[in-house]
Amino acid sequence: MSDVKRPYVAPVRIEQAAETRRRVLRAAADAFTVNGWAATTLADIARTAGVTPQAVHLSVGAKPDLLIAAVSQAVAGGSAEVRLMDREPFRTALTEDVTLADRAAAFAAGSRGVYERAGQLFLVLAQAAPVHAAVAELWDSARAGRLADCRRLVEMVIDRRKKALVDRLTDVLFVVSGPGVYTELVHDRKWNASAYQIWLSTTIEHTLQAPPSRLVNTTPRT
Repeated sequence: MSDVKRPYVAPVRIEQAAETRRRVLRAAADAFTVNGWAATTLADIARTAGVTPQAVHLSVGAKPDLLIAAVSQAVAGGSAEVRLMDREPFRTALTEDVTLADRAAAFAAGSRGVYERAGQLFLVLAQAAPVHAAVAELWDSARAGRLADCRRLVEMVIDRRKKALVDRLTDVLFVVSGPGVYTELVHDRKWNASAYQIWLSTTIEHTLQAPPSRLVNTTPRT
C-alpha cells in the first residue's frame, strides 16, 4: 500500500482566509443594511472589504449566501453553538418561578440585543425571500422559531388549556416583538434602544397580566 501525501495548508493561510471571510461578512452586513437587497452588489461588498469580487464568491458564495451568512453571524453574536433562547437573558424569560415583570424584562432585553445586531438585516431577508429559495427557507425558519418562542413565553404565564387565548396572545407578542416594530421605532422614529426595551417589556407585561376576554373572538382558528 503506497503512502498518500496529505496536502499541507499553512496556518497563516487559514487565518488569512478566515480574516477575508470576516471582512466580507462585515461589508455585506453594512451594504445590505444601508442599501437593501436589490441595490446591493457583490462589487460593492468587494470594494468595501478590500478584495476582488472573485474573493467574495470564494470566501462566502453568491449574493444569497452572503445575506444568509451575514444574518446568521449577526444573530449568533459570536456564540453560534448556543441557541439564542438557551442564553441569557432569554433563558430567564423561559425559566420557571420567575415573576412576570422579570420575564418580560428579560425577553425585551434579549430582543433588543438581537435587533441591535441584526434587526435591519431581518427586513432585507424578508425582501429577498420571495426570489431565493435558500433565503426563504431561513426566513421561514426564523419566523417559525420566533413564533414558537413567543408561545413558550405565553404558556409560562397563561394556562395552556385556554388554547384560543394562548393562540391570540402568541400572535400579539409575535407582532410587537418583531424586527419591523424595532426598526420602525428605533431607526425611523428615532427612539433610543433603551426606550424600545422599556416599551417592549412594559407591553409584554401588561398584555400577559390581564388579557381582556374580548381578545378572543368566536371564530375558530383554521
